[in-house]
Amino acid sequence: MRPNYPYNCWYVAATSDEVGQGLLTRRLLDKQVLLYRRRSGEVVAMEDRCLHRAYPLSAGRRDGDRVVCGYHGFAFGPDGCLLDVPSQENVPPGAAVRTYPVAEQAPFVWVWLGDPGVAALRPPPRVPWYADGSGWAGTTEVLRVNANYLLLHEHYLDLTDVFVMHPEVVPPDIEVLPQLDEVEVSERSVSYSRTTPPSRLAPWEAEITGLPIDTRGSRREEGTFVSPGLHVQHYVIDPEAGTSHQLLRIQGFTPESPETTHVFLQMARNFAPDDERVAEFLRSMFHDWAMRDSVVLETIQTRLRERGEPRRDINVKADRAAVRARRIAMEMVDEESGRFVLSWMP
Repeated sequence: MRPNYPYNCWYVAATSDEVGQGLLTRRLLDKQVLLYRRRSGEVVAMEDRCLHRAYPLSAGRRDGDRVVCGYHGFAFGPDGCLLDVPSQENVPPGAAVRTYPVAEQAPFVWVWLGDPGVAALRPPPRVPWYADGSGWAGTTEVLRVNANYLLLHEHYLDLTDVFVMHPEVVPPDIEVLPQLDEVEVSERSVSYSRTTPPSRLAPWEAEITGLPIDTRGSRREEGTFVSPGLHVQHYVIDPEAGTSHQLLRIQGFTPESPETTHVFLQMARNFAPDDERVAEFLRSMFHDWAMRDSVVLETIQTRLRERGEPRRDINVKADRAAVRARRIAMEMVDEESGRFVLSWMP
């Protein structure tokens, strides 16, 4: 059965800090991929499999920019070409392992596992608020969730669960989230926004901003399905008097398999850039948030597997963005499979 993720899409393969002179292996879209950094600093991504006996190249060693298999010593260049067979003088012509287009935009390393001819036509997505890095600081974390990547997209496109799952983050005067202001849909992305009425700060908001707990202000919340591989949340605390404080939750969702997902999470802020206390507070809070979310999503994935039948979920108004995002992802899959559908049922 064809997985529900498109291959012709940029996905985060690793954080920049993870890829160094060593050999890093990671399963991405059900393919085992080897990652390492050349002496020039460029990142290489190649199939993690020796041509000779399918032994993982990641279990071998580096020799300059070459990778030497740990089984029979076959050596491969960063372009994937076989360069040396120790047991004979000649190298089989044209022998090479597959390599994949890579683009590094710190803190993420992006990889393209689909048609390589299409990769140059579609650059990796960028986050508009964070593109130049000016005035922003952040922390990065890598997680793994035993759930399909679309379950994660749907979950973070509807934050009405906060009253049940994360009540401590809700401002004290907010009893229900207002309806979405709008849902914008383009050919490949979906975004929503909502604004809350003025209310006092939640304790965590006062902690990170340094504002008095009785400060009143509104919040602007925006969520964007940028692509099947990227989800961004933009949260603005806007006091009635004073400067606004912005938070970005940037999440790379990369399928490991149809039922598991790598999550590359970056929490960024445009305030207190050098305050390690604020950085650690946010890192800890959102790590805990992600762990609680993971338990729910993994439970849903288990139930879907046990049930062994198509999803028959009902949808409500708060699901508008999530439904559109799933439709876009499935249309991309259908296009790659050669069958484009004009309608879709959730």
